[in-house]
Amino acid sequence: MPVYNAGSFLVEAIESILSQTYKNFEFIIVDDCSTDNSWSILRNYAKKDSRIRLFRNTKNLGVSETAQKAIAKARGEFLARMDADDIASPSRLETQLNYLLAHPETVAVGGQCLVIDKDGQVIGEKKFPLSFEEIYSYIFKFIPVQQPTLMIAKGRLPKDFKFYRDGMNTAEEVELFFKLFQYGKVENLPEFVLKYRLHNNNTSLKNLKKTYLLTFYSRIGAVFQYGYRPSWDGLITTLLEAILVLLLPKQWTLALYKKVRNLQENKVLSLQTLPAFEFAT
Repeated sequence: MPVYNAGSFLVEAIESILSQTYKNFEFIIVDDCSTDNSWSILRNYAKKDSRIRLFRNTKNLGVSETAQKAIAKARGEFLARMDADDIASPSRLETQLNYLLAHPETVAVGGQCLVIDKDGQVIGEKKFPLSFEEIYSYIFKFIPVQQPTLMIAKGRLPKDFKFYRDGMNTAEEVELFFKLFQYGKVENLPEFVLKYRLHNNNTSLKNLKKTYLLTFYSRIGAVFQYGYRPSWDGLITTLLEAILVLLLPKQWTLALYKKVRNLQENKVLSLQTLPAFEFAT
């Protein structure tokens, strides 16, 4: 779990992991030089639970390098990603681990999300495709796996596998999915495994244009670097969205995204019907 200035939500995130039905894990937390009370909260928890392995960056590195640092510390065969403002369901780890153990052809598995606001109230839900075929096909239209729901079978990847590109401080998971496709199936469970929190300080919302453009570059790069073959409608959708985001003023892009988000929060739309403005969450 990478952490940066998440003090308002950190206790709920930590408690949701420590109270999992599956108990045999190490909880690696890397604080990215937070300036709020995050470090103090983390130190108190580390004193109380020996499963927590706590580290701190000497300077702010951003989410991709901080997550990569946490992964480098991991000793287990399976990796579960968690964000510091979300809440994991009590059986998340147990359910995902059992699935990966029973499906050796699967390299990573996510799940469904309830959407909560800054106060923890459920305001909607995110429904993601289940099968690898759908996930593989849809990734040029929207992000078909919510990163903080992801559990990865690290032992099924090459020893030198690099999860994140340095400097990708938003949309860092998009390239990761294309990399994982090379080594096995990526799937989603039908169960809700996470409460995903929407608030004004979500990393991806701080620069919406940058988030989308990095998503676009990762998609196009995957065609040349990883041999991904998008469908024609996926390619056209991605190109049209890129043109739209480039042409719209920054404030219009954010306003359009918020309009789409409000529709989702009111449960008018599920994720599969949303355009790629959903990339930002």
